[in-house]
Amino acid sequence: MDVVTAYLYGPLDNNIYMKLPKGFKLPEAVNLGSQEYYSIKLNRSLYGLKQSGRMWYNCLYGYLLAKGYKNDPISPCIFIKRFSSGFVIIVVYVDDLNIIGTPKEISLTVECLKKEFEMKDLGKQDFVLDYILST
Repeated sequence: MDVVTAYLYGPLDNNIYMKLPKGFKLPEAVNLGSQEYYSIKLNRSLYGLKQSGRMWYNCLYGYLLAKGYKNDPISPCIFIKRFSSGFVIIVVYVDDLNIIGTPKEISLTVECLKKEFEMKDLGKQDFVLDYILST
């Protein structure tokens, strides 16, 4: 699964201000000087911010924990949930989710995720590239 505009889901944990983008029109009542003297406060993270990846992960992390998934203590990108009839493992890579498990539970998980996030189903995984660091 691919989360569409994932970084826009993450609320900011501190105040971030940015210069006005080119083409931004100020109201006439405020437009007293050059636009370079004005800035805007962001309410959500944007692509390009250093914090965006962390904010998106925190949003997903909180949602999955609230839905009963357990975070793997060794690898924080893995979430596991056991059902009475099966299991689901979600592996997170930035804004992509690889969902592994029993068919019924995968369907339930996808439905649950689509209720909160706009997602595209990329189909079944053909292969997984395993990368091991050697020292």
